[in-house]
Amino acid sequence: MPASPVTPVPPTPEEPPPAASAPPAPSTGWHVDVPLLGPVGWPPTGTLAFVVVLGGLVAVDILAWPVAVAIGAGHVLARDHDHRILREVGETLQEA
Repeated sequence: MPASPVTPVPPTPEEPPPAASAPPAPSTGWHVDVPLLGPVGWPPTGTLAFVVVLGGLVAVDILAWPVAVAIGAGHVLARDHDHRILREVGETLQEA
């Protein structure tokens, strides 16, 4: 049996790399891209429990809401110490 002719396939042009317009979102879990903040995701279970307990203490009037906000902000700052917005604020304060 004769061999069938083989036609060469021209190489396909490579696609350019995607534009780096925004930092990549973390690869795990559920995230939403929020303008000015970047990717925001569902908090880890421990953080979610912490926020629920703070909210519960405020709801039953054991803890004043400004104190709960300050504690929550401190918790976020301690957990997310390398966030882009915080870095920009720190650089701005250093320049002043």
